[in-house]
Amino acid sequence: MSSQDTELDSVGKRFRDQPPGAVDFTVMFLTHDALLRDLRRLEAAAAEGRHGEEAVRNGWDTIKHELHIHHVGEDEAVWPQLREKVTAPGELATLDLMEAEHGQIDPLQARVDAAFTTGGAELQAAVKEFAASLALHMEHEEDRALPLVEHHLGPEGWAKYHQYMMGSQGMDEVGFYLAWLLDDAPDSARTKVLGMLPPPVQGLFQQSFEPAYRAAPRWTTPTV
Repeated sequence: MSSQDTELDSVGKRFRDQPPGAVDFTVMFLTHDALLRDLRRLEAAAAEGRHGEEAVRNGWDTIKHELHIHHVGEDEAVWPQLREKVTAPGELATLDLMEAEHGQIDPLQARVDAAFTTGGAELQAAVKEFAASLALHMEHEEDRALPLVEHHLGPEGWAKYHQYMMGSQGMDEVGFYLAWLLDDAPDSARTKVLGMLPPPVQGLFQQSFEPAYRAAPRWTTPTV
């Protein structure tokens, strides 16, 4: 990421080139993009005073849900692997930073939760601080931590992370994640991600997972 503001402004319109190397970080980058996309939606809803709408509440609940799963996966299956490999002080400092930033984001998220009851300037300020902290953390992760994954873990270590994520969730949970991930994503991203799935899962995604995700209003209330 080159700049936090630019990233948030271009949410939902990008499918970035992956950094050169043996590890394919497509899903990680798209997860970050999906979070940035929803942060922009959250900022807009707070500014418009729409915090009481079911669609906005559903959208916020989805951010919290997917962020929790994302961070737990890193805490359980990425940072510990790297702790076993890295020895350089600068690399250890990066891991310390990742873990510290995870801890800083949680209370900011709780502040947004509390501010949903009042709305107005209080909610807008809480959302702005939460969004800025999360965007900066993801920038640090991409610029500093993922190169450590490439260097020390490689495709095999990264595969262990994906195996953990798949094994810790049921099929419906994975399907919800995929539908959220690809919500408003470019066609190129959709084609690549769905191409990673076995044909039966592709069918489930199109026939079940995506329709179920779209059945609940998020961010905007559908017109009748």
